[in-house]
Amino acid sequence: MDRIRLEDVRKTFTLKAGQTVSLGGVPTNRIPVLSGVDLTIRKGEFVTLAGPSGSGKSVLLDIIGGLTEASSGTAYVGATPVTRPDPSTAYVFQQYALFPWRTAQQNIEFALEVRGVPKAERRERARRYLALFGLRGFEDRYPAQLSGGMQQRVAIARALSTDPEVLLMDEPFAALDAQTRDILQGELLRIWDEIKTTIVFVTHSIDEAVYLADRVVVMTARPGTVKEIIEIDLPRPRDLEIRNTAAFARLRGRVWEVLRDEVTKAQRDWQIAAH
Repeated sequence: MDRIRLEDVRKTFTLKAGQTVSLGGVPTNRIPVLSGVDLTIRKGEFVTLAGPSGSGKSVLLDIIGGLTEASSGTAYVGATPVTRPDPSTAYVFQQYALFPWRTAQQNIEFALEVRGVPKAERRERARRYLALFGLRGFEDRYPAQLSGGMQQRVAIARALSTDPEVLLMDEPFAALDAQTRDILQGELLRIWDEIKTTIVFVTHSIDEAVYLADRVVVMTARPGTVKEIIEIDLPRPRDLEIRNTAAFARLRGRVWEVLRDEVTKAQRDWQIAAH
């Protein structure tokens, strides 16, 4: 069963009056970011989006989440066209986006509070998800009292506490150190194995893209579209040891082979624009 469907999704941004950029040596105030994206994501699937900077990965996530509107084409979650944010879709940003005046538990409860979940149930669910992410005993800590990794665990726990049908994740581990990143990848996979929500995950890390995904969607340089979809036929459940296998190395090499020319093109285009 399909959970997400994108049909010829395009997005162009218009700059403010008087602002221009050079595209192909021609000044313009219109920047095409996405160009005809067609993609179907199955229910319960873990899909990663990989592509060069500026290829529209985050914009595509925003369109699925109803945070921005496509210039043309349609995004569907289930059978419903996306026109605004929907309670069945949760979003985890690269920044932790926690309320500094709320404790870890209160931050998670907020997502449930706005959905009208009774107080006792909010408390129970918040504590359960904190425990799932190894944060038992930190319920009453404020974000400033937590490490970056702990703050992002709270942000992910908050998103998952609402039992979303779709979880959108925009480079959620990019700001973390390598060890914390590895730990959180493993915890995310462990919990996803249990709940099987549909996850769309943006990353610049090829290792991360391969390790997490059922399929890696490789985007072209701007304006972004789907260049190739690579099936990740690694067994589940996965742990970090799988990265030492020949199968992982083969898949990693395949993703880089598809991505390399797009990264080179993106770098060349930025250099031209800068001049």
